Amino acid sequence: MESLLTLLRGRLNKRTSEDSEFANLLEIAEQENLLLWAAEKLHRLDAEFTPSQQKRLDGIEREAQLSSFVYTETLKSVLIAFDRAGLPVIALKGPCLAERFYGDAALRTCYDLDLLVRRSNLDSTERLLTDLGFAPNGRADDYHRPWSRKSINLELHFNVENPHAFDFDIDAAWKRAERSQFHDAPVWLMAPPDELLYLCIHGVRHRFERLCLVLDLALAFRQLPDAANAPSWGSDVFGNIFALGWMMAARLDPELPIPQAVRISAGDRSRLEKLAGQLWQELMQAQPATLDWEAQHRFYLEVESPGWNRARRRWKHRRILLTRLIDDDFDFAGRFHLYRNWQVRLLRPVRLLMKSLRPAPKMM
Repeated sequence: MESLLTLLRGRLNKRTSEDSEFANLLEIAEQENLLLWAAEKLHRLDAEFTPSQQKRLDGIEREAQLSSFVYTETLKSVLIAFDRAGLPVIALKGPCLAERFYGDAALRTCYDLDLLVRRSNLDSTERLLTDLGFAPNGRADDYHRPWSRKSINLELHFNVENPHAFDFDIDAAWKRAERSQFHDAPVWLMAPPDELLYLCIHGVRHRFERLCLVLDLALAFRQLPDAANAPSWGSDVFGNIFALGWMMAARLDPELPIPQAVRISAGDRSRLEKLAGQLWQELMQAQPATLDWEAQHRFYLEVESPGWNRARRRWKHRRILLTRLIDDDFDFAGRFHLYRNWQVRLLRPVRLLMKSLRPAPKMM
């Protein structure tokens, strides 16, 4: 990890050219979803590599170019279809973000395409995706639904997060959205302050479990310096999320200027700095566990300011816990041959009660 951090900061660890260190660096970079960026950094630095090491880097580049071509062309064709249908769509992350912040879509690992549409256009959008050969790849939740076409995965968003969790003004974000182009295909982009906040929310949702989430933010803060000083949100939690996002990015890029928008109390600043330090240590020392949605929402409690705000956040968390339907609920109801949403919802408290009464596994 030390060699990877040194590389991401534009320098080369002396031990990197050793076969074992070189292999370990690439292995960790792949685990952190940074293999493509790390390989490009190694190419740019004036370093001598063995033929086998150079072959490995060339192979990574070829695979990245192929994957990038597939996702870029797919996104382009989908955006053109949306435009012809008169359906506005915002590209979230993916090749569009990679080209703007990384300089090349082939330098950021892409596993799916994330598109944001207006809730009022959701039915029309889903019909269009069906016409384009996509099919639902899971149930819709409170803010998005997964789709797929062969090996291409696509997440169709109608919000950036569960609306019961955050009062993110998605309608205002649409009003501030800016029309742009992606490979000559019309596309909408979030206004820079909204995009910065969205990337911070995305990092917090995943508890910064991968270093790629931190790099996205570090590059975004560098590429959008004016936007980092513009936000004024009505919710304190957004200010905390924004501040935590910057604190994590600054640990990767220590020279990152502190934005004026990080306007939080001294108590919150101290608490969030401690939390960022804890997250960073976990990121550096251990393999992060994949978080389920309950763990994600519990983490929002740690980000929220103590007092009334945290008490309200705890109530929201419990409300979501009791009302949101997940795959476990449908599987449980399926045992009784009940599949309608209202039937699954009625049985959800029973499942949760049985789960709470289940004895904890014994420690060896």
